[in-house]
Amino acid sequence: MPDTQKILKVLRDEQMLQSRHCRLLETQQRALLACDRKRFYDTQTEHAQLLAQLEVQLEARQAAFRGEDDEPIVLSEIVDDLPERSRRQLLNVRDTLRLTLDRIQELSRQNERLINNELEYIAFTLDLFVEAGRKADILYGGRSLNGCRLLLDRLA
Repeated sequence: MPDTQKILKVLRDEQMLQSRHCRLLETQQRALLACDRKRFYDTQTEHAQLLAQLEVQLEARQAAFRGEDDEPIVLSEIVDDLPERSRRQLLNVRDTLRLTLDRIQELSRQNERLINNELEYIAFTLDLFVEAGRKADILYGGRSLNGCRLLLDRLA
């Protein structure tokens, strides 16, 4: 029989880390929506550190869910044999963790879409400048840029 207190502690630790991950993704999303690249960039170091901690936590969870014969154990197998109080604790932590992970997946998808939209906008803007330069017949390193600016103002 695996150590249920150890499993409970591992799941609570993971819940704590995943909650931090969720809050960080929400912060990144607010920065993306505000087009605040500096604020988004400032979260990258913390995000990398958090992902490293989650990797360590994954290893701890996998170790906690190994039986005496080194076979993986499923939580539902453990829960059935526990007293009511321990069962409720484990199931509550499991359910909370599931909800948090679902929220993380949704935030990750939304942030990815926001980043892709930003990249598409940057590509569009660059194409606009290049096309405006061509229409104004401006050679790189050549004539005055005033004609290009006027054309850009008209195109915009």
